Amino acid sequence: MPNHVWNNVRRTLTGLALGGLALMSAGTVMAQEFPNKPVTLVVGFPPGGSTDVVARILAENMTKTLGQPVLVENRPGAGGTVGISHVARSAPDGYTLGVSGVGASILIAALGRDTGYDIDKDLDIIGVMGTLGLVIAGRTGMEPKTLPELMQFAKDHPGDLTYGSSGVGTPGHLAMEYLKSISGVDILHIPYKGNTPLMNDVLGGHVDIALLTTPGTAEQVRAGGVYPYAVTSPERSSLMPQVPTVIEGGFDGYTATLWNLLVTPKGTPEDVQAKLSDALNAAMQDGDVLAAYKKSGLAPTSTTPEQATQFLVDERSKWQGVIAKAGVKK
Repeated sequence: MPNHVWNNVRRTLTGLALGGLALMSAGTVMAQEFPNKPVTLVVGFPPGGSTDVVARILAENMTKTLGQPVLVENRPGAGGTVGISHVARSAPDGYTLGVSGVGASILIAALGRDTGYDIDKDLDIIGVMGTLGLVIAGRTGMEPKTLPELMQFAKDHPGDLTYGSSGVGTPGHLAMEYLKSISGVDILHIPYKGNTPLMNDVLGGHVDIALLTTPGTAEQVRAGGVYPYAVTSPERSSLMPQVPTVIEGGFDGYTATLWNLLVTPKGTPEDVQAKLSDALNAAMQDGDVLAAYKKSGLAPTSTTPEQATQFLVDERSKWQGVIAKAGVKK
């Protein structure tokens, strides 16, 4: 090969090699630099609610870990699905995250309503952001004093007891239907439009049993306004450690919790997902976060994206089964 031809080939090959190295280097730098601007954490509920509180606790801690501000943006509506729809349509670069609760993740779709997205096809699951149990509470003066006694009373008096939830298809409604199905009892459901009227009626003795969130019930339990039979979480609540779990009441394997998932648009790079997962798990081990969680009755969780995705699969299977068996429609 003539020298001038060989020199041209050599220069071309060298240029290609350098270009490839430059591209590889640029990709590495991009991965190392994430995040290099503020990250938005979308909450599908108004400021001040329980989901918003969780998001702000974690956003503050993740800001320190990631080295960039994690800013909470409230996009309320349709049970949280408005916010998650926005996340699903965003660029999959890790800069738009979402807080997807049990309703937006599972229940709304399972009840046959359109969410505007497919959680499996449109979102990546980064981790579980903690769990929160419910309380099975009774009006004062009820004869049964333990959960087994309450279930036995319901068996002996089918249809005589009533229970209230914050609405058809809500976690409280489904949690009680789940307990009814495994205990074989008949208790009449009375749906309310939210927790406030439900609490008012159980305090007034107009409904026998209510499924309530632990933070909103702990004060009434201490004041003697309602009687706590059990909490639906796997472990006892930090807000009322004297109250046994449903499992302790003899119903092995029963759990019913509220929870949130940290999600990103589908196709977010795995290294970015890993950084977000690490930041979320670091928050779950931070003393200030743990103290805030305990004060709110939340149980911290540490999961990989794979474990969080399996958590979603398992929860969906359980609640779809409950909905189908109870014939719940909304």
